[in-house]
Amino acid sequence: MHIVVNGPIACEGLSALTSHFGDRATITPFATKDAAALDPAAFAAAEVLISIAYDSSMPPTPRLRLLQLPVSGLDSVDFAVVTAGCAVCNVFEHDIGISEYVLAAMLHDTVGLAGRNARFKAGSWVENPVRGGAFRRELAGQTLGAIGYGSIGRAVATRARAFGMRVMAVTRTPRALEPAPDWLGGFDQLDHLLAHADYVLIACPLNDETRGLIGRAQLARMKRGAVLINVARGPIVDQDVLYEALRDGVVGGAILDTWYRYPSAAEPEVMPADHPFHELANVVMTPHLSGWTEGLMPRRFAVIIDNLERLAAGRPLRHQVHLPV
Repeated sequence: MHIVVNGPIACEGLSALTSHFGDRATITPFATKDAAALDPAAFAAAEVLISIAYDSSMPPTPRLRLLQLPVSGLDSVDFAVVTAGCAVCNVFEHDIGISEYVLAAMLHDTVGLAGRNARFKAGSWVENPVRGGAFRRELAGQTLGAIGYGSIGRAVATRARAFGMRVMAVTRTPRALEPAPDWLGGFDQLDHLLAHADYVLIACPLNDETRGLIGRAQLARMKRGAVLINVARGPIVDQDVLYEALRDGVVGGAILDTWYRYPSAAEPEVMPADHPFHELANVVMTPHLSGWTEGLMPRRFAVIIDNLERLAAGRPLRHQVHLPV
């Protein structure tokens, strides 16, 4: 089996692949993101390509049987140019890391531990109860509203329930799901969720249906003090109206891990958005790292290796998203 491993993230699993397959496979890695540096001969021989992206800038892959994404997102794949007859599969396993991030984000907003630590270290006792310190909020009893109830939404719901939260969710196809939320609706019932959630979690994929899903009308329907948490994709939320809503106090705050612009070879230090979100006190920002944990790639490449063995044996593939499943 000829396997090409393309890109720095895909190459995180190189040792697992070589250890598992040994001399049963020819594995050619390219740790660069520069398409011009890719070897056309290696791509021409490839039966499997492990890569986040696939588009017309890459060398032809006439023998390709499987494009295995080492991520869940499909937005970097141009399906119109994928080799005819080639299956495309993605992989998940990021629900543990992302759900822990979301719980940390909600606790950060509710408990404010970092700020309290800094103020006390600076010598202030003002928050002490004896000094008349204000009561802080509790996470228990608050409502999490998940837009999308796939593996991430459900993992967050499991952890939120452990903290005594109420869970609401909307999903494209409402059905029996575990853990069952306290309220479940379709995307046509999004307004109901927005009106009742203290924390609005965006955990749906980016596609034609969800691009710009959260705009001015949707942000206006949120509770005045509600917090938006985006761990999915930036363009699901209109960035212009999000900035205005945060600046003007239409919503209470935002915790943002996904963005509108990302670094490239031409702009390695690009700003993540058109607006200065970093200047807003009610915004917490991270550089798309919520799922990037020590356990992520071992879990993902266990699934990928299983898929390659399935391909070799002619068995059904896991998480197939292209060609009839």
